[in-house]
Amino acid sequence: NSQQRAWLNGFFAGLISTRKGSTQVDVSNQPGAAAAVAEAPAVAQPAAEEEMPWHDPALSLSERLKLVEEKPYPRKLMAAMAQLDCGACGYLCQTYAEAIATGAESDLTRCAPGGRDTSKKLKELVAKGAADGTTSVAPADQAVKKAPTATAGKYDRNHPFPARLIKNVKLNGEGSAKDTRLIALDLKGSGLDYTVGDALGIIPENCIDSVEWILDALDYSGAEEVPGLEGKSTSLLDALHRQRTITKVSDDLLQLLADHAGNAEEASALRTMLNGDGASEGTELLDLLLKYPSARPPADQLVAALPPIQPRLYSIASSRAAHPGEVHLTVGVVRYLNCEGRQCKGVASTYLADRLRPGMKVRVFLQSAHGFRLPADPNKPVIMVGPGTGIAPFRAFLEERHATGAKGNNWLFFGDQHEAHDYLYRPEIEDYLKKGTLTRIDTAFSRDGDQKLYVQHRMLEHGEELWKWLQNGAHFYVCGDAKRMAKDVDNTLKKIVNQYGQMDEAAAGDYVAKMAKEKRYLRDVY
Repeated sequence: NSQQRAWLNGFFAGLISTRKGSTQVDVSNQPGAAAAVAEAPAVAQPAAEEEMPWHDPALSLSERLKLVEEKPYPRKLMAAMAQLDCGACGYLCQTYAEAIATGAESDLTRCAPGGRDTSKKLKELVAKGAADGTTSVAPADQAVKKAPTATAGKYDRNHPFPARLIKNVKLNGEGSAKDTRLIALDLKGSGLDYTVGDALGIIPENCIDSVEWILDALDYSGAEEVPGLEGKSTSLLDALHRQRTITKVSDDLLQLLADHAGNAEEASALRTMLNGDGASEGTELLDLLLKYPSARPPADQLVAALPPIQPRLYSIASSRAAHPGEVHLTVGVVRYLNCEGRQCKGVASTYLADRLRPGMKVRVFLQSAHGFRLPADPNKPVIMVGPGTGIAPFRAFLEERHATGAKGNNWLFFGDQHEAHDYLYRPEIEDYLKKGTLTRIDTAFSRDGDQKLYVQHRMLEHGEELWKWLQNGAHFYVCGDAKRMAKDVDNTLKKIVNQYGQMDEAAAGDYVAKMAKEKRYLRDVY
């Protein structure tokens, strides 16, 4: 059947690449790797281990693609993805690529972190693969079943737990340009026994105002009956509010709008967009309906062209030892003007911050991250680099080490814009310093001086001491932005090893790579 064919395709692709002389690494231990089985079609897990230098979120898209120029088609697809293995799409990067290559997956927009650049490149690669005869399309009538999730108990991604909101606290002070929230949820009775380092999946709801504007633009009441998820019918309003993505524009949606545009010029513009680069980054369904008012598709076809709402994963910011029956998140609220000049909102962040009230419930599931863990030996020292919301898992780490009485030293690097109102969790951090749980902290507030100062600059300032910690077996953790911060921190770490370890650049790179292989250098980046 289609599942078995997909498994065999993945197996042989891995086997062939291994026979070409590659060495083996365990991709399943990357942060967030357990996400692959959550809501994922039953394609192969990585069957044969191989070295994948492009599987690095700090590399640019062009750098990753250069590394796979001589690789098989599935690896080219994989290199186009964000390399986070975040699991929000329901796959690992590798298994998503293999599913596309075999035809088991046709949705090229699942990689949310990669955004338009990834979906555009995937579209190009798939078109080239079809022309070269390297794609293998599965029969349309053979649906790929979903794999079970990795979480224990009766609640998982397919059957999320309705967690009650306990509190919503703004962490930034007055005058801050940012809005960061501590979100506390009640997990009692869920069986979701998380470990620090895990992530919590949030299944959000779309803003009801946006949904009503879409209905107004279409001149629908919202009561129209449409196909819902899991084969059940529902109202158009419910489908747009709770089930379908309305903030992304897919090729299927563009095609549908073009087919149902009554104005020839509007239909032509939509087809030009479809055959070109697609909609501009940040364009939403509502923008297209306002810009092309003659495009009025039937309600059922519109819903079918909208992909299901994808969950958002947040690093857990609490320890069960410190907060029994609760889970805490650190949420950066997203609000922005999109390319059409319209005020837009992050779907999940504003759902949690603005629309969810204490006592209301949100659908959640646990996403295990087997790699991003505290050392098994509580005496090992720990270095944590987490600017902005990247502090989330390290708040959990400190709570855990304090609650368990771990003797290992803890060093935190934290940064944000302004010390006066962006020093997240400052009272807790200062309390841990007084109690000795936190050995030292170095901060970098980028907007407080004439020159912008970031966490990597603080690392370099204290490079000699950091090297001593590494020599004493410290585990090094990074959480936060993958595109800039994580890459800068990685380069700075290599500089420190180069300078204070008295190694050349190649040897310093090998030292850091060895740390990663030994699970002493771990990243939770997004």
